[in-house]
Amino acid sequence: MINLFDKKLREIDHRILELPLSEIPHLFKDIPLDIFGELLLGVPERFPNIRTFFPTMASDEVQMNWTGAHGQTLLFQSLAFTKSLVTGYHEISGQEFGRAKVLDYGCGWGRLIRLLYKYVPVHNIYGVDPWDESIKQCLSHGVLGSLKVSEWLPKRLPFDEQFDVIYAFSVFTHLSQKTTSMVLETLRRYMFDKGVLAITIRPKEYWHIHNGGANACEMIEAHDAKGFAFLPHKRDPIEGEITYGDASMSLAYLENTVPQWKVARVEFNLTDPFQVIVFLQPD
Repeated sequence: MINLFDKKLREIDHRILELPLSEIPHLFKDIPLDIFGELLLGVPERFPNIRTFFPTMASDEVQMNWTGAHGQTLLFQSLAFTKSLVTGYHEISGQEFGRAKVLDYGCGWGRLIRLLYKYVPVHNIYGVDPWDESIKQCLSHGVLGSLKVSEWLPKRLPFDEQFDVIYAFSVFTHLSQKTTSMVLETLRRYMFDKGVLAITIRPKEYWHIHNGGANACEMIEAHDAKGFAFLPHKRDPIEGEITYGDASMSLAYLENTVPQWKVARVEFNLTDPFQVIVFLQPD
């Protein structure tokens, strides 16, 4: 499908290295996000300057280890979330996504940050991850933006910024109850009052597919009882807490136990049905 936009992409390739970074999103405004994503997987040799600007792609092994998928399959999931994020922010806030200051909380190897380049100037893109290897991966592949290592139990972020948009894809699906509360409390302090936080959570049905359903009865019972179920991974505790594992969470739990936020909108995509997208606003 890239061939359909060949003429436009040749024009972009001619101009992209001459323009300031702040004008790059405008350059790609007529390129559909799906085509933009295809380019990120691999820029054809006939567009050498676009190839120079775009980050190189992480290996299939890294993609699989971080996300459980790679290539086109992972791209489809990433595109679906990004479309929901852009549309959701605009419809909830009334503001254009391209004018937002955006934070990717739990950025991994930068798979979603890359897609933001179509919309947001890189000086307004920020990313954090508690695993230093994630940030190393981003930097080694030329991912642009302000990227830093965060704490596993974050009482603060490594930026003195306020954000219009914060998103955390497949982050709260892995955090313990204590860590979930701490992260949500901390993120609120870095959010403008009219900003939007987009997170993904797992429904209780997830436990039927996790590990072949081996823990389904126990986890669903916990989920039904308190709206939250957590199965920790075998990791060293941090401040007495195993912070990382697999988790499910109900909307009622968010609404009743997280006073800093209110639920503004809920979506999900069939490409990734066990990542329910919840849009939150400061309360």
